[in-house]
Amino acid sequence: MKSRGSFWELIQHQKKLDRKRYFRLIRTARTFIAIMLSISIAVFVGIAIFSSGGISAVAAMVASVDPLYVLAAMAAVFGGYLISFFKWRYYLKTLGIDIPVSTNFSAYMSLYSMELTPGRVGRVVAAYTLKRASKKKFMGVLPIVSVDIFTDYLGFIALSLIMGLLFINYLPIILLVDVLLLFPFLFILSPWLFNAIKRHVLRGRFSELLATYGEEYFAAQTKLNNHRVYLVSMLFSLPSAFLNSVSLYLVLLGLGIKATILPALLVFVVSTVVGILSLVPGTIGTTDVTMLALLVSTFGISTAAAAAATILTRIATIWFGVLLGTAFLFYTFRFWEPRRHGKKVKPGGATK
Repeated sequence: MKSRGSFWELIQHQKKLDRKRYFRLIRTARTFIAIMLSISIAVFVGIAIFSSGGISAVAAMVASVDPLYVLAAMAAVFGGYLISFFKWRYYLKTLGIDIPVSTNFSAYMSLYSMELTPGRVGRVVAAYTLKRASKKKFMGVLPIVSVDIFTDYLGFIALSLIMGLLFINYLPIILLVDVLLLFPFLFILSPWLFNAIKRHVLRGRFSELLATYGEEYFAAQTKLNNHRVYLVSMLFSLPSAFLNSVSLYLVLLGLGIKATILPALLVFVVSTVVGILSLVPGTIGTTDVTMLALLVSTFGISTAAAAAATILTRIATIWFGVLLGTAFLFYTFRFWEPRRHGKKVKPGGATK
């Protein structure tokens, strides 16, 4: 029985993509994100229940936070988004894609609505929007998304290695996770590995699809897969990763906790590293629990204060981006209105 509306089915039929299939993809992602939101809330409630003083103590700590520091934490995260947008623009320029800045920014910000999909695969919706706006082939713009994710990880890897060298006891686990982070990108970044798999491993329909779309993908991806692009990317990715991490430090200050910035950065980085090992989208659960434990041991604060700091930091770094990205995703729906491209709607939602 053929899959209907899955990511795989849409990629198979990307040349025939219409509004109906696109919005089916959005609904599928929305359902998954709603599930992850429910899990995240359950985690917040759980760490509050098991903290000293229970939910009431954690709620009192959250209520006592200076809102200006929370806003500063969100502003730092958003600053990271803005810095990364210039990296995104650089990729489009490298591929010779010229679209209005407002369209480009909307497509880029919509990425964050899909942070909680497995492997961030939901970010493919931005590639569909770019395809729609630029009239380029889908596989010609998809490398922008995959390379952007890869260089985001490179920025975090660089920051984590710096912290590992400053706090040597944490270096082994940081190195382990950094290697694991790089491994999945071997396929999407290596034409040699792609060709080897295509020739010797895969057979049948999947192999035919891989050959058809893979050639188009790597023709565009080759322009981004070079040392110069990666070096330029690091100028944006590392500061972005730093601004995202510094949100924990700002939250701690807002709670009146005397914290220094380097240990706060270490707690954030190691918590994220442990969360990545769990393979859970958004590192939900594992990062939260690890952050709470490290805050208690590093700063000697109560579990109630640590739980409040964890909850506020995760809201600033995960849910703020998801909500903001969702707002921009709704805005990008305007690019799927047929009249914007002089197309007429066929019965059933297809365009011509």
